[in-house]
Amino acid sequence: MKLAVFGATGLTGGLVVQNALAQGHEVVAMVRDPARMALEHPNLVVISGSPTLWADVERCVQGADAVIHCLGIGGKGDGQATTLISDSVKMVLAAMQKHGVARIVCMSNVGAGGSGTWFANRLVIPLFLRWLLPIIEDKNRMEAALRASSVEWVSVRLPNIVEGPAKPQRVSVDGRGLGLSITAESAARFLLAQASSVEHLRSSPSISN
Repeated sequence: MKLAVFGATGLTGGLVVQNALAQGHEVVAMVRDPARMALEHPNLVVISGSPTLWADVERCVQGADAVIHCLGIGGKGDGQATTLISDSVKMVLAAMQKHGVARIVCMSNVGAGGSGTWFANRLVIPLFLRWLLPIIEDKNRMEAALRASSVEWVSVRLPNIVEGPAKPQRVSVDGRGLGLSITAESAARFLLAQASSVEHLRSSPSISN
C-alpha cells in the first residue's frame, strides 16, 4: 500500500511512518522542514511543503492508496483560534477526490463531537485546559468536513499522547470509559491499522490505554 502521511515529523506521525515502512508499505511524507526527518528508507519519499498549499498537498496525495493525517499545531498552541487542521484536511479531501484516493485516517481529540465525559467537557477543559478549546473546535470543523465528503474516512479521537511503547487499548464510541492518556506507539499502530480496516469506517472511535 502507498500511504501519504501529513505531520510526519510529529511524535505520533513519525511512528506512523516507521511502522508503515516496517510493514512494507510505501510512504510519501509531507513535512515543512525536511531536516527534521532523520529517517531514511528506500520506500520513503519526503516532500517539503505546506499542508495548506494546493500544489504541495496534491503532490503528496496523488497516487496514494490512503492518507494518514497526523498534523498538529505543536504542543499546546498559543490558545488562539486556529483553522490549520480543518483547512489542511479540506484541501486533502479535494485532492483525494480529484485523484481517486479512497481513504483518509485523521487524528482528532477526545472532546470533539461532544465525546468524553460531561465532567471533562464542562468543567475540566474550560477551567483547567482552556488551551485545548480552540484545538477541539478546529477538530470539530475537520470532522464536519469528513462527514460531508464522499471518501472513506476514520477520525480517531485521542486523549493526552505520551511517549512509551505499545500497550493494550480501550476503544469507545463516545469517549467514555477511557483512560487519561495513550502512548504514541499505541496511537500510531491504531491509526495505521485504519488505513486498511473496515471496522470503523465513517466513524470517530475514541481510544486510550
